[in-house]
Amino acid sequence: MAGPGTNIVDVAIIGAGFAGLSAAHALRDGGASIQVLEAQEQAGGRVKTIQHADGRAYEKGGQFYCTTMTNVCGLVEKYGLTRRDVRKLPGIVAMLGGKRKLLETDFLEHHFFEALFAAEPDLPGSLLDWVLTLGLDDDGVAMIKSGCEEVIGRPIEELSYRSVRDLLIKFDGFDNTMEFACVEGLGTLAGLMAKDLGAAFCANAPVTALDRKNGLFHLTTPSGTVTARKVIYAAGPAVLRQIDWKAPQDQWLKSHPDHFVAGHMIKIVLRYDSAFWLGSDYGWLGQTDNPSGLSVMDCSDPKGGLDALAVFCGGTAARAMAGLSEDQVLAKVLDIIEPMLGPKVRTPATVVQTNWTDHPWVGGGYDTWARPWETEDPWAPMQRAHDGLHFTCAELAPAFPGFIEGATRAGQEVAARVLHKI
Repeated sequence: MAGPGTNIVDVAIIGAGFAGLSAAHALRDGGASIQVLEAQEQAGGRVKTIQHADGRAYEKGGQFYCTTMTNVCGLVEKYGLTRRDVRKLPGIVAMLGGKRKLLETDFLEHHFFEALFAAEPDLPGSLLDWVLTLGLDDDGVAMIKSGCEEVIGRPIEELSYRSVRDLLIKFDGFDNTMEFACVEGLGTLAGLMAKDLGAAFCANAPVTALDRKNGLFHLTTPSGTVTARKVIYAAGPAVLRQIDWKAPQDQWLKSHPDHFVAGHMIKIVLRYDSAFWLGSDYGWLGQTDNPSGLSVMDCSDPKGGLDALAVFCGGTAARAMAGLSEDQVLAKVLDIIEPMLGPKVRTPATVVQTNWTDHPWVGGGYDTWARPWETEDPWAPMQRAHDGLHFTCAELAPAFPGFIEGATRAGQEVAARVLHKI
């Protein structure tokens, strides 16, 4: 890949997750000159695919999408990749207080979300403060805490109720977001989108400093300086700390990450030679309250050829694994899910494990959340332009925030605003 050039570009984009990539394509198609600066060795952000020795592609990060996520569906088709269905059979198992229980429905979908969307939108305090007003029994509170920690990646007492509700209410529903996966991997899709940008995409190019001089932005990278008329910051709030913001009007960005927490998440994909759980009472989801935040989901191809479970350890569950080796994490996880699924869960043919907690370039997995706040939602200033500096990320999306689809829509939305000003 060519390094950053010396010419002035219309827009420099910091970050090549799906928000940055989508913004880049929309800007280029709109006639703007661009330079995309990605700190990691490849595009994708919180989406990463590996090709395993068993001949399959495995998703280490974001993985699922559905029919109503029209941008992702269109990109998979445009780049000639293969969409596959994800098996989702009835049957939800929960380990609560050490006892195995069967649930009729996903507790979050049919209890938590319904109550959240009907609630007062502007209540102060944490998400836990609000949950404790619902009058649920201990099992109900435990299910909400564990389910939210798996989705959110943090204990719910650390998160702003208002900000979480504002983000989640932008979904039409959560019942079918795991409809599809991509056979070749969505990380592969990100790589193809980056390749399509040619020399306008530069990997291994973290922005270490940003200054403003004579009406232009000057972005410092290990490969040199990029000069741009406008800048789109397309990374999470935690990455703001990686940049030395030199201009006086940008000093607020140095402390702004203090208002957020990124998710703690470990993802483990377990492939088996056969789906031993078929025909049991486990259909597609298992959850536990000890540790809180651990879920195991069937992510297999219903047509055969891939029988796999995805284990997500979020929040407390991820913290419980801190300092352990991958082998120790796997052993601990198998101990936890064996009572749900039986002893055959201990014999996977392939294991792919990824710890996104405190990731240096995306902050964590999979989302970033605002802490409880009193005056202005900390996302609000990132929704506004600041003298040519714009922000985008999955969490700022008008729909499907926090998902890959949300990232693509957020990138397109900021590109439209920037093109209007060029």
